[in-house]
Amino acid sequence: MYDEELMSLEEGLRRLKIEYHVFFNGNRKKPPEDLRLRLERLVKKLSECSNMSSSQRFRFTTLVTRFYVYRDLWRRTLREQEMGTDIQGEPKRKSHISPQSLPSSPEAAKISLSDPKSEKDKVRFLYDAVLRLKKPNAQEAPLSYQQFEKYIASQTSSIQKRYGCSKVSFSVALEEDSIRFKAAAENR
Repeated sequence: MYDEELMSLEEGLRRLKIEYHVFFNGNRKKPPEDLRLRLERLVKKLSECSNMSSSQRFRFTTLVTRFYVYRDLWRRTLREQEMGTDIQGEPKRKSHISPQSLPSSPEAAKISLSDPKSEKDKVRFLYDAVLRLKKPNAQEAPLSYQQFEKYIASQTSSIQKRYGCSKVSFSVALEEDSIRFKAAAENR
């Protein structure tokens, strides 16, 4: 009996994840609140069941944990959109972004640049993310903002020429105690 409902919960979670992905990519006007509410009702109903086997209870707990993690991520992403930043952390309108506004996830910052000279607030956002991820007791001296700005400008120009793209996506993250910095072509 519970196995069917757990299967329904798992399938609903998979569908909800896809629906939110479609919404955040701009192919849907409203978030899939109806499906999310149905899943929340199912979670509440299943949490009140006391006669599940231990394997069913484990599966349920795993699915609920995954659901809550996704739900928090979706809420945070929606809040960021409402505050004027898109999913990649790129400002929709000109504003200064402080390092305190960086998410505490493994990926600290992601932006898209077409002209670093005119998008200094984005470059500053990326620089602040690098400084924030850098360990305070690191041996090497931190890169100055001017050096970082020149590096970003040269990387943007180089990638735009090489791939014929209009924008370059930069991301910075902490991965196993080292800073991972990526640049990739967009709009090929």
